Amino acid sequence: MIITQLPNTIPYIYGSANAHKVLGPSLPEIVETPENDICICDYLQCEYLEKVFASPGNEWWKNDMNEFLFKRFVAADTVAIELYKDDFKVADLNTNTYGTFFNGFPSGTSEQQLYVGYLLEWELVYNVFGAGYYQVKAQLNIIGNASTYESRKFNLCVYSDLAANYTVRIESTQNGNIIGSDFDFTDLNWYQSVRIGGSFGNPTPIIEKDEYVTETRKVQQIQTKMRREWNLSTRKINWEVASQLIYNKILANEILITDYNIKAESIWRRVGVFPKEVEKLPLGGVPEKIYNFTMIDNKDIFIKRNF
Repeated sequence: MIITQLPNTIPYIYGSANAHKVLGPSLPEIVETPENDICICDYLQCEYLEKVFASPGNEWWKNDMNEFLFKRFVAADTVAIELYKDDFKVADLNTNTYGTFFNGFPSGTSEQQLYVGYLLEWELVYNVFGAGYYQVKAQLNIIGNASTYESRKFNLCVYSDLAANYTVRIESTQNGNIIGSDFDFTDLNWYQSVRIGGSFGNPTPIIEKDEYVTETRKVQQIQTKMRREWNLSTRKINWEVASQLIYNKILANEILITDYNIKAESIWRRVGVFPKEVEKLPLGGVPEKIYNFTMIDNKDIFIKRNF
């Protein structure tokens, strides 16, 4: 008998209670990225977007509105106002479905009777079309000349305190005639609103006293009042917004400002003010500019009288 022994190329390995360490590629280190406070738009020209908000519940400070007004010269002129979302037309603004449509002011002057306007309520827009990027356009045919008006673009968002942080809403009501304006607002009670990046507040108390000196040289109080001086500081705004703000909205009969900054010293909602000073800050290289407004209380609230 011939026995041939062949080598075992796959021997059984008894591995009971053995531990094996497998070395693989190390995982990348996870590093938290700090919040970036630098915006590329500080150095390059970016498209201007006005942030606007909507929120169910009909709370006025959570729901924005914007106004649009156009001037016809003769009755045959036409103004067709349209709403676009993401560059696609979604609605004609010729009814009160998304706000208030003004097809002239019948009780106004013959000029005002030809005005066409729309007060857009973003809550009504949001309920139908949702959040997104919007623009108002108007197809104009004035004295036989056809043209298209295009507004700045609006970023419609659901309201939250965090999303509205670093913004200010300026509401105004016009009832007079601004020389140099295309429109006569006399008796129109025309509501206007704009939301800008910025801050409002930091009131500085200013004391005003009326007094007299008695025969015994004692100073007697007649009246003392404390007025507040407010600071409105914008972030960069484009010329369309700046010109409307400076040469129209802060010339209004009534100005109400609401601040949305989370870290503000107090909650300031619809503070009634009128302008005292405007400062345009030097900012080269970009068309947008920054402005500082000094505002004063439009009503004597804190006043002491002795008569």
